[in-house]
Amino acid sequence: MPVDFEGMFAAARADRNAGRCDDAERAYAAAAEQARSEKEPVALAHALRHISDLARERGSVAEALSSATEAVAIYREQPGSRPLDLANALRLNALALSAAGRADEARALWQDARRLYAQTGVIAGVEEADARLSTD
Repeated sequence: MPVDFEGMFAAARADRNAGRCDDAERAYAAAAEQARSEKEPVALAHALRHISDLARERGSVAEALSSATEAVAIYREQPGSRPLDLANALRLNALALSAAGRADEARALWQDARRLYAQTGVIAGVEEADARLSTD
């Protein structure tokens, strides 16, 4: 029986929206572990993006950077990856790099993310990237 990753992500998102970030992080970690074992790279990358975001919010820069970097690599390797998914992973990777004091590396990712946000018509993403590029 196939794994219901969408259900796992919905439950994790509900935890996060309810302010239960520890529970959300555990749920995304369980989804990531399941995706690894099922060899589902896109589901793994999705879970890693959220793990990165939650780790960054709680101040764990190294974990945020590791998870976001892996998510970006997975999306880049997958021929069917959606540009918006890659843009969102690049955004999180850039935020983690900035938090780690690596602004020059973050800048290149913001440029890539901006291009993808523009390509997909996500104006808020373009605006955030422009703002980050003007300050970093």
